[in-house]
Amino acid sequence: MTWKRPENVAFPQVWLTFEAKDPDTGKIVKYRVQDLPEDRFDEVLNLMSTIFLRDETMCRSLDILNDPDLKGRSGKSIWDDILKQKISLVCFKEGSDEICGVNVLEVLEKDVKGNEMEIKSSKIQALMKAMEFMKAQADTYNRYGVDKFLHAMGLLVVPKYRGLGLSTEILKARVPLGRALGLKLTGTVFTGIASQNTAAKAGFVEDYSVLYEDMGKKEPFVEFPNISTPYCKFMSLRLD
Repeated sequence: MTWKRPENVAFPQVWLTFEAKDPDTGKIVKYRVQDLPEDRFDEVLNLMSTIFLRDETMCRSLDILNDPDLKGRSGKSIWDDILKQKISLVCFKEGSDEICGVNVLEVLEKDVKGNEMEIKSSKIQALMKAMEFMKAQADTYNRYGVDKFLHAMGLLVVPKYRGLGLSTEILKARVPLGRALGLKLTGTVFTGIASQNTAAKAGFVEDYSVLYEDMGKKEPFVEFPNISTPYCKFMSLRLD
């Protein structure tokens, strides 16, 4: 049975507020991290299938944005079903409905297979193979004694809002969200140096790391050419 957001957890709601610089004025203003409303799903799918695929470490290495097998709707299908769990986070600046950042989240359950996607792109297949390898090596369920955990399939801060510390706050918002959902842990594959440092600032600890160079020479036998980061890491944060 696929996990569903409990009906007694109101949707949408704000999980975290913080202050940071406004890139337009340079002044310190308030931001909020909240549930991503359903009427913004399509906008987030567009951001993920363009900016995220262009900038994310693994995707950039494999040049997934320009993969002819990912044109049109197929590129968005990676995140489509995940958004329907209605637990993804979005960051807004006070007084604005412009999306500053987003974290696409899902609940993974032990012994429960996710929806099988028919993926035509060999590059996406390779990326997913590497991600599954990282999750298997981290051995999250046994390591932490949990039967489910909060997992992410993409953290994105819109270019205009980068360098302001928003990504750390978005990651911190997983704590009140996860607790409200009855979860004890969140864990994610962090693929780049910037996101790994951000995760550490938010309290995440490293469960498993591997050199990208080694991933091409042995399991999972996926090569990442011209990779900008030496290590890929699976990192977790206890929520209890």
